[in-house]
Amino acid sequence: MTPSDFLSACLCLVPLPAVRVWYVRRHRRHGAVHAATWQNAVESGLTEPASLHPVVDPRRCLGSKACVTACPEHAIGIIGGKGQLVNPASCIGHGACKTACPHDAIQLVFGTAKRGMDIPQVNPNFETNVPGIFIAGELGGMGLIRKAVEQGRQAIDSIANLKGSKQPYDVVIVGAGPAGISASLGAME
Repeated sequence: MTPSDFLSACLCLVPLPAVRVWYVRRHRRHGAVHAATWQNAVESGLTEPASLHPVVDPRRCLGSKACVTACPEHAIGIIGGKGQLVNPASCIGHGACKTACPHDAIQLVFGTAKRGMDIPQVNPNFETNVPGIFIAGELGGMGLIRKAVEQGRQAIDSIANLKGSKQPYDVVIVGAGPAGISASLGAME
């Protein structure tokens, strides 16, 4: 290797430490912003999410920030290299963070340690652990209107495919939210 080749190789490596320093500073700055957001939520008393929300498993989270990028509400952030719900009051529970997480470190849950909530166990066809009772929409764990509408229609399709039902009625729809209206329309169809 000639001295000029050696010098060229060294000059190519000079930007690497600068890029590393820039990345670390940027990462710390974003972490400080997320920590400040969380602190504001704590001071405001808004640490309890209202509905379906993400819980990050710190053992699986590698801090890729895919969840942060995917959340349009800016409800999730990276603190200490791990994902965390930093603005719980803003979380609407659509699950984009869970879908975006490349490490499957996010679970969507209802309730918290302080405010527990049990939701019914629902099969893929929307039948609960009580045979003949079907649940769709927010009660089944998904409060988004477009999902509730689809679930209402799918629940009616599942009921229509039941064989030998011994119920004294065809179907009873309780509630007139998006899932109930969709189920009503599906039943009429």
